Amino acid sequence: QGTHEALIKYRTDSDPAALDQFIVGVLKRHMEPEYESLLDGERSDLSFVDDLGIDSMTMMEVVLMVEECLEIRLENQALMQIQTYRDLDAYIKTQLAGA
Repeated sequence: QGTHEALIKYRTDSDPAALDQFIVGVLKRHMEPEYESLLDGERSDLSFVDDLGIDSMTMMEVVLMVEECLEIRLENQALMQIQTYRDLDAYIKTQLAGA
């Protein structure tokens, strides 16, 4: 809920809070419901595998949605190094800055 609106706000205003809300929304859409509440608090050090139960197939779905919605390309080699929310957030922001 609110993910699409956050994407529109980010595209319109380049609002970092909207980008964060969009990323959280995409993750919640693709993860098991019992883990969703973990993204509502401090999330920077959350591990996708250990804390959020996100496997490689689910991560690929997340990446494809982020690429399509933000119109950026996330490189497979770099994605293999992403293990936490902070890693993903920083990588997406770097890609957006270069776009």
